[in-house]
Amino acid sequence: MIHGALKLEYTDTIIMIPARLGSSRLPNKPLLKINGIPLIIHAYNCAKKANLNVPVIVATDDKLIFETVSEFGGTPLMTSHLHESGSDRILEALEKFDPEKRYKNIIHLQGDLPNISGNLIQKLAQVANDPSKEITTVIVKASPDEFDNPSVVKVAATFKNDNPKVDDVGRALYFSRACIPTGSKNVWHHIGVYAWRRNILEKFVKLKPSPLEKSEKLEQLRALESGMKIHTIITSEHPIGVDTRSDLKKAENYFKDLV
Repeated sequence: MIHGALKLEYTDTIIMIPARLGSSRLPNKPLLKINGIPLIIHAYNCAKKANLNVPVIVATDDKLIFETVSEFGGTPLMTSHLHESGSDRILEALEKFDPEKRYKNIIHLQGDLPNISGNLIQKLAQVANDPSKEITTVIVKASPDEFDNPSVVKVAATFKNDNPKVDDVGRALYFSRACIPTGSKNVWHHIGVYAWRRNILEKFVKLKPSPLEKSEKLEQLRALESGMKIHTIITSEHPIGVDTRSDLKKAENYFKDLV
C-alpha cells in the first residue's frame, strides 16, 4: 500500500521520455497538436506537474522533435536512429546526460500519454524509490470492451490479498494481448510507464529479444523471461494513449472539456 503522507527525496531519480517520428499508424505523432500544443509537449508537461524536482529529458532521434522541445523550454537529447525500442533510446540518452551515474532510478514515461497525471507519476516514483524494486509499472482495471482488443495489453498479476485495491502493489506474472487470466474477475490493463533501477535497465538492453517477446510483440516479457521482477501499482486512472486518429480525437475532446 502507498502512504500518500510519506515524503521522500528523489535525488537519484530522473524522468526520461523517448520520442521518434516513425509511427506507422499515426505519422509525425509526437508533433501532432492537441489544443494547440504538440503531443510530446503535453507528455513533458505531465512529467513536470509531478513536482518531483528532478530532470525531465526527451530522448529523440529527430531534429524537429529536438527543436520543438527546446522551443517549449524542455530538455531534449539527440540519440541514434537505430534504436528499436524506447528502453534502448533512454539508456543512450541517460549515458550522455549522466556519465557519472548519479541517477539510479529511471522513470520511463511515454510520449503519447498526454494526460497522465502528476499524481500517478508521483506514486510510481514513490514505490520505485525502494531499491529492491527492479522494475515498476502501472495497471488499471480493464473495461469489458478492452478484454478482446489486442491493442490493449493485459497483465496477469499477483497480490498479497484476494481483493486488491487502488494503490496496492503486486507483481506481474505475464503480459499478453489476449484476455488473461481466464475466469478472473479482475482483468488488468497495462499502462506502459515504468520505473527502472539503472543497473536493471543496463542489463535489460543487453539481452536479446526473447521467444515470448517475439510472439506477443511485448518487450516486457524479455524482462520476465530473464528472471527480472516487475512490480505493479493499481490505479483508477485511465490515461489516453494516442496511437490512432480516433485516439487523437479522444484526446482533443478531453482537453476541450477542460477549457
